[in-house]
Amino acid sequence: MLACLTSLSLSLSLSLSLSLSLSLTLSHSLTHSLTHSFLLSTPAALSDRGTVVLEAALTSALSALERASSERSRAEAGCRGCVPCLFQDCGQLSGTCCESSTVQNITQPRSRIVGGSPAPPGSWPWLVNLQLDGGLMCGGVLVDSSWVVTAAHCFAGSRSESYWTAVVGEFDITKTDPDEQVLKVNRIIPHPKFNPKTFNNDIALVELTSPVVLSEHVAPVCLPSGMEPPTGSPCLVAGWGSLYEDGPSADMVMEAKVPLLPQSTCKSALGKELVTNTMLCAGYLSGGIDSCQGDSGGPLIYQDRISGRFQLYGITSWGDGCGEKGKPGVYTRVSAFSDWIQAEIHKSFGSREPTCAELLKTTEMTEEEQKPEFSSLCHFYTLTCPPGQSASVCSQMAEDKCLTRFKKCQMHSFLQTLLDLLQRAEDYIRDKVDLTFFTQTLPQLVEHIYSTAFAHTRERRDLGLSQCLTQIEACPGVRESSQRVSQVRDSYSWILNIPNKNLHMNFQEVLVDLSSKNDRGLYQARVRAVVGGRPLTFYSLVGLENESFYRSAPRIIALALEALKT
Repeated sequence: MLACLTSLSLSLSLSLSLSLSLSLTLSHSLTHSLTHSFLLSTPAALSDRGTVVLEAALTSALSALERASSERSRAEAGCRGCVPCLFQDCGQLSGTCCESSTVQNITQPRSRIVGGSPAPPGSWPWLVNLQLDGGLMCGGVLVDSSWVVTAAHCFAGSRSESYWTAVVGEFDITKTDPDEQVLKVNRIIPHPKFNPKTFNNDIALVELTSPVVLSEHVAPVCLPSGMEPPTGSPCLVAGWGSLYEDGPSADMVMEAKVPLLPQSTCKSALGKELVTNTMLCAGYLSGGIDSCQGDSGGPLIYQDRISGRFQLYGITSWGDGCGEKGKPGVYTRVSAFSDWIQAEIHKSFGSREPTCAELLKTTEMTEEEQKPEFSSLCHFYTLTCPPGQSASVCSQMAEDKCLTRFKKCQMHSFLQTLLDLLQRAEDYIRDKVDLTFFTQTLPQLVEHIYSTAFAHTRERRDLGLSQCLTQIEACPGVRESSQRVSQVRDSYSWILNIPNKNLHMNFQEVLVDLSSKNDRGLYQARVRAVVGGRPLTFYSLVGLENESFYRSAPRIIALALEALKT
């Protein structure tokens, strides 16, 4: 039992200095109240950080499932007993198609090259690979040395710039290409009127932390100018997206030629209530050639016949299936947003809120450089001062707001580092532990767990693991890849079975034994928390001083995760 317990109760202040109120109860009914100022936060803020870690863990789990499913699909594609359907009508294909367990009969926006061919290397110098946590998430289009245009729905699951990278000059995603450049993202600007339910105004700008190095294989595309090309004009689409619906992504850039369709035809095919004037359609009503999952945000290009310049007329947005008969692809009409794009790109430096990348970069500067740069970045907040406010009060308010954002950025960077460490540890455990027993004895349980998994904002797809079991027995590689899918599901079941409403951490109490201080200034403590909807109690070392509490916070969150897994 703990000899002397200190209850850490939260009072999260709106001011910059957060305080932690400690109520010390002694066995002789003697009560003191101590007040200690913490640079970090109290249990409620610790709860917020833990929730961020849970959300990131879910993203990691879904990405791992996606990769395993893609490997299984590649194996199935070479198996005559179970060939994935390229189109709705598979009559011309040999073998038997795996039918989906669910059939959707209604048209609805779905994030989305089918029927295309490999593009010549270097033929798409403006094509960008937008990666979330190092994996392909969407395409993008370079329109300036530091700016990329893409689809707004790509960021529905993660608006944090620190998780995103942009790769230009890439052709084959399985290797490093000679002209490949990997750049960090400084700012993500979705269109302010983007509707995630209807995909209306599905466009976003991505600012890179530094300009790309322009070359023969890295160059921006022209924005549309003048009148739009007439109906029937041939356009080009490209990307690394799925080769067929719910199939694996392409290793190399795929391209296809698609004609522009009349707006009336588009509305008739997909529904007049879904297709707005900021959208356009391209493709073949007969099906067979289209953009698909993973191509979202990529370009629809038209080559001007007079100038010979390639112009960006569309951004891959959504579609009902991939290459299906009577279901053309839908693209964001870039000409409707040309003014918005130009205005955002050419905004003055002080008219934007500073990003985390910009604020954190000041920590790398010398003291002489840091102060003027920080003041320059913080000047933006003076624009929010109410009319008539004195200059001194406005300046102080702006500095306070800027410091608050700076501290949030520091904490986010800290959490990302923590998550990376946890991921490495998880990878190590997964590589060292044999999960065959669980894979072979619990397949039905695993299927049930995944069927109830929380679909964050990315579309959950039926992996169809049980559809072709009798046909894949003799298929080399399919059984192994299917088992791998089950292994991944099982190893991530601790996070996948948490409902949306419970995807958070709530630290309720930290009881500290004041007589247990060790030589590092840390104390033994009992922690009570609700993690993923489960009430948990575990023990940890904590610090009471600012610096030691900062060091012990990651340990508390990590132990909470471990307690959740058991």
